[in-house]
Amino acid sequence: MRRHELIEHTADIAIKAYGDDLPGAFAAAGEALFAVITGEASITPVTKVTVEVESIDIEGLLVGFLSELLVKFEVDQMVLSEFEVTLVSETRLTTTARGERFDEQRHGHGHYVKGISYHMMEIVDKSENDGECYVQVLFDI
Repeated sequence: MRRHELIEHTADIAIKAYGDDLPGAFAAAGEALFAVITGEASITPVTKVTVEVESIDIEGLLVGFLSELLVKFEVDQMVLSEFEVTLVSETRLTTTARGERFDEQRHGHGHYVKGISYHMMEIVDKSENDGECYVQVLFDI
């Protein structure tokens, strides 16, 4: 199964991330975020990171999740892969990811992502779309 694809956009980068279920689609969106940041560079999963997010709705949960991952990059200088996402509810999730410290020589060939936008956002569960589950989100670059 494809994990993510870029969606054409004039100024920023939009992605569509697929999963067998919503946690899988959220995990694929996390992978897509770091693929954009690193220019698809390989990330060695040597360090474990845990992220917990709460929001008022599922859209806020997706933005909060990706924003927390962006904070891990900006503040802790971590690039992440191998996401295990658990949707506790439509307003709360926990994630375990693995990754390594950012190395500009290896990981510095992508785009600088400033933030995560609600613009163009779609969250489609299997029950709504003939079994295909995906999230679509815009990265502000």
